[in-house]
Amino acid sequence: MRRSESFVMKRREDIVRLLEERGRMDVTDLAERFGVSPLTIRRDLDYLESRQLVSHQYGSATLVNTLGRPSGSRRVMAKRAIARRAAGFVEDGDAVFVNASSTALDVVNHIEAEDVSVITNNSKVMLLQGPLKPTVLLTGGEAVPPRASLTGQLALDTIGRFTATKCFIGCSGISARVGLTSNTAPEPTVDALMLARSRAHFVLLDSDKIGVECTYAFGTAADAGTVITDDGATDEQVEELLSAGVREVIRVPLELGQEG
Repeated sequence: MRRSESFVMKRREDIVRLLEERGRMDVTDLAERFGVSPLTIRRDLDYLESRQLVSHQYGSATLVNTLGRPSGSRRVMAKRAIARRAAGFVEDGDAVFVNASSTALDVVNHIEAEDVSVITNNSKVMLLQGPLKPTVLLTGGEAVPPRASLTGQLALDTIGRFTATKCFIGCSGISARVGLTSNTAPEPTVDALMLARSRAHFVLLDSDKIGVECTYAFGTAADAGTVITDDGATDEQVEELLSAGVREVIRVPLELGQEG
């Protein structure tokens, strides 16, 4: 691949990542962030829209809901592969917490176990293509668009009524030094309670987030339990997490995320 092509691919992956974090961004802001012209950004967005990854309106762009949909984005494929592997840990009769992470939410799509209850604060659960095998309970709580998470006392009160067998949590970063971190408040308060009210923990994140330390810490590395990531994670990164108390790190081959 020519060097210029790799730069374009990297920029487009970074655009998708920003839209996942922020929901919507202006073309002018993206152009300034990446140091290119608005015309170049529009071409990027047109390409991403053709792959059903973003919706490009005049002057701005939003991320398209990609759950259960084929995609050529390496990051989206990694997230789907991670979710599928995580769903394999759900057993008959489990009650599981799922947080506001899109990767954690995709686990719900792939659960095959019987008599499973899912408790989530992710309002995008309403967008999943049914019928779903598990029974889903939405916590309720405060909603602040464009984020899909439900937070506040109502969400905390609902989660506090349950003791889950497992929780599946995505986060903005994990490091041996700081642990589990998020760049969005007040979601970490909900995530911390899910960890406290569940017996087994599964942290789901793509390898780009390993070693990342964000603003809001809500758990130690040891609290992660099992980390499920893609095969981009290096041996050194894995060893650092294991040394910090992570019980297990599973690296999922990207091929598991491909469909069709």
